Amino acid sequence: MARLLTLIALGALAACGGVKEPTVIDGSSDESFKRTIAAAKGDLGPKDRLKFEAAYAEYKAQTFADANDRQEYAKLLREGMDGLTAPRIVAKFDENTKKAGEDAADAIFDAKRALKGGSR
Repeated sequence: MARLLTLIALGALAACGGVKEPTVIDGSSDESFKRTIAAAKGDLGPKDRLKFEAAYAEYKAQTFADANDRQEYAKLLREGMDGLTAPRIVAKFDENTKKAGEDAADAIFDAKRALKGGSR
């Protein structure tokens, strides 16, 4: 009986807010975008928040290059991030960083082989 009560209590606790789902970025308007970006950042710890900020800054720069004016820039920025979560953005940042490091290492090994005069 005590076991059953414990299970019921744990189930009730989980239903009342056990695991919080990450905030989904809403790009439908400027206001909802700003609000959900701020909330999404709050889903992250300090280390991941820095990664998020780096990824967001890079994305803003790429979007700026594609836009013809401020309105288009804001629209492209919102549309590109609509539906994403901060943890997903950080995971993609980690993937891209790892790939960039591997590509750089491969390029260095290719250069070393070329300097040595050939194959390996």
